[in-house]
Amino acid sequence: LDELHKGTGGSLHSAIIIRNGAVISQCQFSPYSLNIWHTAFSLSKSITSLAIGRLVDEGKLSLDEKIVDIFEQQVSPVAKIRLRNLTVKHLLNMSSGISFNEVGAVLEEDWLKAYLESGLRFEPGTKFMYNSMNSYVLSAIVKEKTGGGMVDYLRTSIFEPMGLGAYHWETCPKGIEKGGWGLYMMPEDMAKFGL
Repeated sequence: LDELHKGTGGSLHSAIIIRNGAVISQCQFSPYSLNIWHTAFSLSKSITSLAIGRLVDEGKLSLDEKIVDIFEQQVSPVAKIRLRNLTVKHLLNMSSGISFNEVGAVLEEDWLKAYLESGLRFEPGTKFMYNSMNSYVLSAIVKEKTGGGMVDYLRTSIFEPMGLGAYHWETCPKGIEKGGWGLYMMPEDMAKFGL
């Protein structure tokens, strides 16, 4: 644990080690505590993907569903043509080709609109390109399909049954959870998801 802490330049907040389904070690590094929220960074993407998987299991969504069909009211005629092949699966596997990314989100009020109006760097499904805004659009899909946000959708089906403690998910200016980042959880709850 000392080597782990030194190896991260002292920026490690806490560590929980699980073996054979049981916690065998846990620690916190000052000034951090196991009893406070920590940012989940890209673990947020995994939980967003979990929500999409639930929608698929419930028959409310297909991985082959076109993004322009899901957001038909928000897509311009030009974007309907340009993004005609973009599917939910492309968002999940980071192969959308969309050029709008989280850096652009800093300057935008309507992230979904900016995403849908963005250009393509390549044809969807042909290359991998990490883009956290893909996960944001997945979060917007959850809201579109359920009428509520990610936290509302997952609270009773995942968060409460897993016994998750305090959590918070940041939203965009339009109130949609960020999807790819912005989730704060207790370290123990992150370990539950890992397990």
